Amino acid sequence: ESEVLLLACGRAQHVREKIRPSLDAGIAVICDRFVDSTLAYQGGGHGLPIDALMPIQAFATGGLEPDLRVLLDIPVELGLQRRHADPASVNRIDRASREFHERVRTTFLELAAAAPDGWSVIDGRADLETVARKMQTDINTRVLSKYRPPVRGSD
Repeated sequence: ESEVLLLACGRAQHVREKIRPSLDAGIAVICDRFVDSTLAYQGGGHGLPIDALMPIQAFATGGLEPDLRVLLDIPVELGLQRRHADPASVNRIDRASREFHERVRTTFLELAAAAPDGWSVIDGRADLETVARKMQTDINTRVLSKYRPPVRGSD
């Protein structure tokens, strides 16, 4: 529960200081983790009830919803192999059980299946170039077309 609340505090600050002002200025924002990460890790992974997490997240974000969520999906074993390839970057969550990571993956996939129009699920087993190209295509066509480019100085 403490972890959820600490994450919500950080998310609230990030939304109010960075994300919301950028969106209000018509600038697109790409964020590497948002509400769905809390639902998957603390809800699915740790077993906290997702319906109890939702109002906390809605309060923290002021109800802000992403235009698109991108899920890079890979089997748990491969994901853990990749994370553990650099021992210096391994964190507490990376060291959690395989079952924990299976629950996280399952929750992400369930969230995506429940709202497919709001998600881009990309096979993360593909090579880096293929994954990057798919992400760029989906973000460009489904999100960035809604935003105006930033205004550049006259220099």
